[in-house]
Amino acid sequence: FRHPEASDCSQATELQAKRERTRRDARVMTAKRLVGAQRDADARLDELLALRATLRTRSSELDARKAALGARRSALAADNGGGDVRPSDRIKLNVGGCRVVTTRDTLTLFPGTRLAALFSGRWESRLQRDRNGRIFMDVNPTAFKKILDFHQFAKIASSEDPPPRPTAPEDLEAVLAAQLTFFGLTAMFERAPAAAEVGEAAAGEAAAGEAA
Repeated sequence: FRHPEASDCSQATELQAKRERTRRDARVMTAKRLVGAQRDADARLDELLALRATLRTRSSELDARKAALGARRSALAADNGGGDVRPSDRIKLNVGGCRVVTTRDTLTLFPGTRLAALFSGRWESRLQRDRNGRIFMDVNPTAFKKILDFHQFAKIASSEDPPPRPTAPEDLEAVLAAQLTFFGLTAMFERAPAAAEVGEAAAGEAAAGEAA
């Protein structure tokens, strides 16, 4: 015969042992989860560190390329003139026999176009000149004046009301279109951008133009 108190004591001991096992198992599971989380965090940190190193390398490469490009441009300016140029420079042109005077900042209003590249100053000594020192442009003067008028208008126009595409009489429209293409200006008229956006729109078209 087993005494009731002994039975109760045995049950209490078993219950206590079960609770201890449960607590121990919970601690083990928590420890495993913490170790796994730490491993995941370490792996993520390694990835981020590797990404940062890659970005730093690329940034250094871009800085080096930018410096090389700047040096190349400086060398071109030194070789081809234009080391002392200002946006306010008055540019005297002989356009197909007609004398035209404008400013450098007007002709270079839209960066990325061939027209802007020609008068950027990097090719100053390469530009053909007449006997009076005017830059000679062998193009139709009436059509070119339309392009120049557009640039002058764009300088004072608001971004909400950009100037329209230049037009010419019917017999000169093809000539004007050819000049717009030659000077890398056609991309800006594929939509109706603000004047400040035109340089970006035309940059792709004129990339080959500057190289020429």
